Amino acid sequence: MKLTVDTQELNAVLAVASKALSAKSTVSILEGIYMAAENGELLLRCTDMSLQIEATIGASVEKGGACVLPGRLFADLARKLPGEETSFTLEKSSMLVESGRATTTMQTENAKDYISMPDVHREFSLTISKPALKNMIRQSIFATAQDDSKPILRGVLLELEDDILSMVALDGYRLARRKERVKVTGEFRNSVLPSRGLLEISRILDDNDEDINLVFSKTHVMIDMGCTRIITRLMDGEFIRYRQILPTGHTTRIRANRQELMDSIDRVSLMAREGKKNHIKFSFEEKTLTITANSEIGNSREVIAIDRVGNDLDIAFNAKYFSDVLKVLDDEYVTLEMNSNISPCVVAPENGSEYYYLILPVRLFTAS
Repeated sequence: MKLTVDTQELNAVLAVASKALSAKSTVSILEGIYMAAENGELLLRCTDMSLQIEATIGASVEKGGACVLPGRLFADLARKLPGEETSFTLEKSSMLVESGRATTTMQTENAKDYISMPDVHREFSLTISKPALKNMIRQSIFATAQDDSKPILRGVLLELEDDILSMVALDGYRLARRKERVKVTGEFRNSVLPSRGLLEISRILDDNDEDINLVFSKTHVMIDMGCTRIITRLMDGEFIRYRQILPTGHTTRIRANRQELMDSIDRVSLMAREGKKNHIKFSFEEKTLTITANSEIGNSREVIAIDRVGNDLDIAFNAKYFSDVLKVLDDEYVTLEMNSNISPCVVAPENGSEYYYLILPVRLFTAS
């Protein structure tokens, strides 16, 4: 193998591919970066067998070939290379890396021993614009569970109804559901994607308004973005039957300015964090919402204008759970729907059903 690449482009693809690099694996070769050069291209691939990312760049290839380089060492070295171009020469199991005044030799492993994830054989696919997919992920993934008590909740459910795709995430305290219209090819089947894979997909997606395909097999999903390809394993098991916990009506409905509400919660929660728990209290009256928090060292109170239909209500929440929802939304106004101080609050748009968030309250005596 012998080739030359642009150093800046090399670092760009390394930054993408190495997101799937296995930090510590029982299979040591997965701690390496697979490199292959042929037909004027350099391919880099990393996987931990649950997520695989591969990226390609143009290269001046004098002699093709493939090998596996020490992952972290190669990634760290590439960031510090001084030359505008970098050349690679593989002799037996030794790779010579030359860039400007820097020369490094590192031992490689046989590319034939590298374990890659299987190719995705299409059963069905979804077509969606890049910005829409990126927003769907951003506005749902934060509600996935952060622990392994129920592993399936570390994923996001994809379900389809009348060509409307929903992404659903919940962690036992809140629920997020985000909808977009998509094009479907083949017979769709509900799938649960791991949050880590979705997060890396959203980070790699650019902002141009092109359509992108998600290709599903029984066990994996693949996104091909031209020079970058991501494969992630689908999660096993049945997702929580979340529809059973959704309220069927409400007795109090609030319309509030999203930015004012978010800013007030952020300020009041500074005091809430000084207490043992991050709880804030909402007191809804006809035209006002009063937000309060108490701790051993003081208290905080803010009043904002709202429109209310229904009953007065005092209810308390974990401040972070409410802020997380408001931060991912872009609407000027949002609606809050509630029945009592022990039933969930639903955050929804003024019109339509593009998103739906459910937040469980906390006991009032813990917030007052």
